[in-house]
Amino acid sequence: MDITQILANAQSADAATRQHAEAMIEQAKQNNLGGCLVTLSAELANEEKPPEGRRLAGIIVKNCLDSKVASKQDELTQAWLEMDLAMKQQIKVAVTSALASTAVQARQAAAQVVAKVAAIELPRGQWTDLIDALTANVTNSPSDLLKQAALETLGYICEEIEPEVLTVKSNQILTAVVQGMRKEEPNNDVRRAATVALNNALESVKSNFDNATERDYIMQTVCEGCVAESHTVRIAAYECIVKIATLYYHHLSAYMQALFQLTFEEIKTGRDEVAQQAVEFWSTVSDEEIQLQEEEEEARDTGESPDALSHHFVKGAMPYLVPLLLHTLTKQEEDQEEDAWNVAMAAGTCLALVAMAVKDSVVQHVMEFVQTNIQSTEWRFREASLLAFGSVLEGPSKAVLEPLVTQAVPVIVTLMRDTSVQVRDTAAWTIGRVCDLHAGTLSTIAPGMHTTYTHELLKPGGVLLEALRDEPRVACNVCWAIHNLAESLEVAEGAQSSQLSPYFLEMVRSLIQTTERADSAENNLRSSSFEALNTVLSQSATDTMANLREIVPYLCDKLERTFSMQIVSADDREEQNELQGLLCGTLQVVVQKLGSEVVAFADRLMQLFLEVFNSKNATVHEEALMAVGAVANGVARQFEKYMPHFRPFLILGLQNHEQHQVCSVAVGVIGDLCRALEASIFPYCDELVTLLMQNLQNPNLNRNVKPPMLSIFGDIALAISGNFEKYLAASMHMLAAAAQTKVDTGNYDMLDYLNQLQEGVLEAYTGILQGLREDSRGDLFLPFVEPVFHFLHAISITTERDDAVLRTAVGVVGDIAHTLGPKVAHMLQQESIKALVREARKSDNPATKQVATWAQTTVKAACGPGA
Repeated sequence: MDITQILANAQSADAATRQHAEAMIEQAKQNNLGGCLVTLSAELANEEKPPEGRRLAGIIVKNCLDSKVASKQDELTQAWLEMDLAMKQQIKVAVTSALASTAVQARQAAAQVVAKVAAIELPRGQWTDLIDALTANVTNSPSDLLKQAALETLGYICEEIEPEVLTVKSNQILTAVVQGMRKEEPNNDVRRAATVALNNALESVKSNFDNATERDYIMQTVCEGCVAESHTVRIAAYECIVKIATLYYHHLSAYMQALFQLTFEEIKTGRDEVAQQAVEFWSTVSDEEIQLQEEEEEARDTGESPDALSHHFVKGAMPYLVPLLLHTLTKQEEDQEEDAWNVAMAAGTCLALVAMAVKDSVVQHVMEFVQTNIQSTEWRFREASLLAFGSVLEGPSKAVLEPLVTQAVPVIVTLMRDTSVQVRDTAAWTIGRVCDLHAGTLSTIAPGMHTTYTHELLKPGGVLLEALRDEPRVACNVCWAIHNLAESLEVAEGAQSSQLSPYFLEMVRSLIQTTERADSAENNLRSSSFEALNTVLSQSATDTMANLREIVPYLCDKLERTFSMQIVSADDREEQNELQGLLCGTLQVVVQKLGSEVVAFADRLMQLFLEVFNSKNATVHEEALMAVGAVANGVARQFEKYMPHFRPFLILGLQNHEQHQVCSVAVGVIGDLCRALEASIFPYCDELVTLLMQNLQNPNLNRNVKPPMLSIFGDIALAISGNFEKYLAASMHMLAAAAQTKVDTGNYDMLDYLNQLQEGVLEAYTGILQGLREDSRGDLFLPFVEPVFHFLHAISITTERDDAVLRTAVGVVGDIAHTLGPKVAHMLQQESIKALVREARKSDNPATKQVATWAQTTVKAACGPGA
């Protein structure tokens, strides 16, 4: 069978035919990857072959070069680099020639393959003539199809590769791209492809943007695209403008008048999908200015100068922008899909960002619109008024907003019974925003009544519980409102009663009924109602404990029924997984609230959770693991009888590197087990410690799992006390290695990770010190104490640590002093250690200050009064 037939069979509707063809392709890749890719790329380039088969050939080649999983990508990259040079050359010649194909499927696939090869080779100084060839195709080729394909390829390359790799070619790329974008270009497909390519290349052309003459020419060309006849060119041009606002905000001043006119005209008169991008420009500028204001405030607090200043473009445009956005809110579609994004929704999002950027000054403009239109006979204006009001509830000061909220709530409540579902939906969302941002106003007495707004909303027959029976889209927003309201009425630990108590049982019943609605799969209603239910349950006070106890058997019955659901399709399996995960999550909340009272239900709960682990769904495993952790916390030492049955599933969780969230939750459950079982966990520690060590050394495991994994060694030591000696040397060497981790401190994500990693190491030290001291075996720590002090010294001299690291480090100082006393007095008296404690005592965080005071006292006791 030839490759053409195999590719046709791989697209067959018959599963057996399709699977046989896929197996043949996979076998060919395993036997001779280079030869397989040569054959596939030749098929992609062959104009006489079927377009769909050529497209599939290109996709297969691309997938042999690209993976979203870092470890897999490393393997694919290495396989390509080690491939025979002649084979690679054949593949590159074939795929680049396919860029000129008359079949769009082949051209698009070839563009992606070329970009994937480029992503491997260009950073390594290979395929050095590729950019020259592609730009020549744009500037010199008479074929519009080849121009378009070359531009798309350049765009993909710029998207794939770090900007610094392309710096030496940035002028060349920019020249070709801008030529394709010019208004003189007659082919709109070429012009759109060039504009998209510029969007992808914007990070690479920083030096060009820093040059005023070149920047002017680029901006002129992009702005010309914003008024092109073709709406696809206009969309691409506005997408460029949006990205420019993010990357080069500080260069926008010279162009704002033109951008103001272009965007306003497009929002007023343009097609919906183009107008959305014009609105997005103002959302992006607002977002940038919000961030700049925050940075200015932080700099002012620390007495420093901010790196950049806001030009206050939004404030200047506000008198014209806000009325335009308010008018745009009325452009809703009568029968729009619930998840559809349109210009009215874009305007609502933009208005919310404008409110956060300009704060109080937006309120008057919006309230005039709301007061004029809230009682309109036209549903669009009523809905727009609600959306406008809800959008500006964050940003302006509470002093300005709260009187308006108090006046508005009765009107919003009335509109939750409106004849228009769109109005009811937005009214529910607006109430949710009030509950989220201004819940305090709901505790005030409603005008003309003797009760609070909270009572009017939550009483039996009140608008919120009544609206849970409305259409799914409305009920979903009501669930969000209930979640926000319940969360705002936080209950103190052990409180006898709460503001929620009078409504608790009816709320729980209504939310459970909502989870069971026949249409609960629509609009995410089922998960929203479970989330609201969980929040209400978590806020239960002592006077509702009887209700909590009653709900456990009911939830257990519901979970048990999921095991006998009829599964005949993937949708059925998905529904079963979702229900099991949601029910485990709710049971976890109830178990946490019941505390030691869960003992009465523990056997049945564990039986059900162990059954849930037979599911192969990661989310369900996460929820079940967390629920088991809650049971362990509740039953304490009695959990020992469940360990032989639970152990295999805990091990599977720790070994689940692909779905790292499951692994992370499993690590957290080890902490729960340590606290519950204490010394009784020791028989399981050999296996657990071995797996934890292997995970920490695994470069393919998501790095965010590793900080809590380090910390868990402290939990194990606290649980088994002196028995931790067995693992001490290996643990301390591993912690010392983790403590030496270095990252790029200019990368905020990596810096945050480093802080978490250091906190994990320090928490482990604390647990180990306290665990050994518990059995009077603290001296076992002495051989390892020097590297710990080196680590503490490094922390003392860095400016990149956060307060949690400082607090935990000072806690370790105190624990060393308490455990080892005079034996390490000379180390405790180092200036860097004293400086660390002094700094912690000056912290604004009371917890940090308290730990520092204790550490200082403990060090003095260890070293003598002069310390």
